[in-house]
Amino acid sequence: MVGLEPLKNTATAQWGRSLTHSDYSKILKGFGPQDMDDRWGIQTDTPDAQGNTVAYLYRSWGSVVQFSLTITAGDADNTETKDWAKIVTISWNEQPGYQKVTEEEAKESSVNLCRGLLRCEMKD
Repeated sequence: MVGLEPLKNTATAQWGRSLTHSDYSKILKGFGPQDMDDRWGIQTDTPDAQGNTVAYLYRSWGSVVQFSLTITAGDADNTETKDWAKIVTISWNEQPGYQKVTEEEAKESSVNLCRGLLRCEMKD
């Protein structure tokens, strides 16, 4: 989490959302804002020995983390399965402004950001 402001007013929930190997790889690469029009970025910690990691979804102008996804990796020898990795927990800024962000809104926003910025499929 180099150069990012950590989550504030944090809420955390269990998730269990499946990821394909392809989507996991895209999340690992992250997304760096290219210009002032890019309002979001995604930065990922280096995976541990088992391939598990945390992805940080942040507002680009202030580099403030809004969501973090803890992801467990699957079997490196079996990358064809559709549920290769799992987002096991999500943490989010519960009160970024005047309205409280619910668990469902946090999950929906993080999926939409991964789809939009990283072209993840993240099928339901």
